Amino acid sequence: MHYFYHPDLTQDFIELNTEESEHCIRVLRHRNGDSVRLTNGKGTACLANIINDNPKRCSLQISEFIIDELPNHNGLHLAIAPTKNINRMEWLLEKAIEIGIYKLTFLNCEHSERTHINLDRLQRLSIAALKQSQTKWLPDIAISNFSQFIDVNHDTNADKFIAWCDDKNNVQLTDFNRNNQEMILLIGPEGDFSGNEIEMARRENYKEVKLGYRRLRTETAGLYGCFIANILNFQHT
Repeated sequence: MHYFYHPDLTQDFIELNTEESEHCIRVLRHRNGDSVRLTNGKGTACLANIINDNPKRCSLQISEFIIDELPNHNGLHLAIAPTKNINRMEWLLEKAIEIGIYKLTFLNCEHSERTHINLDRLQRLSIAALKQSQTKWLPDIAISNFSQFIDVNHDTNADKFIAWCDDKNNVQLTDFNRNNQEMILLIGPEGDFSGNEIEMARRENYKEVKLGYRRLRTETAGLYGCFIANILNFQHT
């Protein structure tokens, strides 16, 4: 059974937007009386019956909420510098949602090759990945300068890590345990973080880590972080 997205599931009766309505009625050919699944991207999912199969304004009545004991996300706030090829970041976003991620921030760093991100497009891709993977959590997506990100998260109660290519450091992300529900992982651009950025992170008590034993591409490093956050999260809970 397919998932459809609606941001507000607090009412008994809801109406899908045009895009969701067309997908439900024209593409999947659902009709009045059919039961479908809905998610709000905030951890809630439900069953609903179609009461108006209008392909522009499909209306539904919620019949039952779906109880799932599995965690909605892994508590990871991934802050990563976007690659010059935006397709690689879109791929990472899709896979991160499939695995389960809490927040995703694209960082503008001193060595960044890309500073412009189309958030509207990424939001659409996020909803598509949410429905395809039948998960219930849509991560917050943002853009931030590195220094602003460090300042905003100064008082965050999170386990904080920065991954960079330090040949003298052999400490792995897997060497740590989760102490808090949220985990922040910083991953730099293809030219890595600058010395100034690394010092800023050190002052805010970010732990310096490696992501495995090989040199990873930026999007691979982000995906690796998602996997490890999942493992540490299940150990923590």
